[in-house]
Amino acid sequence: MARDCNRCHHVESPTAGTLFHRVRFGVRKAFGIVFEMSATTKGMSSSQVARRYGISRTTAWTFMHKVRNAMKSNQTHPLKGAVHVDEFVFGGKESLKQGRSTDSKKKKNCWDS
Repeated sequence: MARDCNRCHHVESPTAGTLFHRVRFGVRKAFGIVFEMSATTKGMSSSQVARRYGISRTTAWTFMHKVRNAMKSNQTHPLKGAVHVDEFVFGGKESLKQGRSTDSKKKKNCWDS
């Protein structure tokens, strides 16, 4: 997978400078973890990821932390124009509820009218 420069023999990897740089458990597993983290509406614990992908909990936590930091907005590229969203939940903080409870909140699909 690495490329060797014909002139200076510098070895270059296609994963260099990405989330997948120096991932020791395989790029396919890493892509799976990133997909699940971005596609699930509920959070995933590092213990769940470790069991599912056959890696240690510490490795899962470290990679998930790396992914979360990459997904975080840095405010330098704000969204402009019309922004399309598949679904969202609206409603304020619920009294006497811990965590992200959605009992009284309304889920809205953008394709519903």
